[in-house]
Amino acid sequence: MADNTGTQQLFDLWKKQVDEGTQAWLKMAGQGQTVDPQAFWRPFMDQGMQAWSKVMTQGTVSPDLMTQWKQFLDQWIAAWSKVLEQSMGTEAFAQAMGKQLEGFLSVAAPVKKAAEQQVEAGVASLGLPSRNQVIGLAKQVAGLEEKIEGVEDRIDAVLARLDALAAASKKERE
Repeated sequence: MADNTGTQQLFDLWKKQVDEGTQAWLKMAGQGQTVDPQAFWRPFMDQGMQAWSKVMTQGTVSPDLMTQWKQFLDQWIAAWSKVLEQSMGTEAFAQAMGKQLEGFLSVAAPVKKAAEQQVEAGVASLGLPSRNQVIGLAKQVAGLEEKIEGVEDRIDAVLARLDALAAASKKERE
């Protein structure tokens, strides 16, 4: 069987980097610092690429490499899930998300209003009814349907009374 020391070293290096990255992320998120993704990921990626380069230039790669790679990825995903869960549960994260949402809405609201005005103008120039006009018409139709149903119910009640009176008068004649 092939020598696994190179692949094990690679695996250990990646695992160490994930652990260090996780701790750095938690530290920065806990202190409310602005996270620079490039500065955060660069050491992790550089060391990983150096280790891969070293393993690939040493000759044959162990058949266990893919198994170890999968183990590493599973652990990496679990570690980041834990980090993200912890950081997203903080008040600082909630405030940052709130600020981003407010910023998005403050930009999106005027854009949405301008787009709606453009659509209204385009629809009017084509001689088509606007959305508000269609909604108003739909409300009127719904109101008419309710009134018709009410009239139908009253007519049914009157007919039922007439049928009852006709049956009663027929009994009296007999």
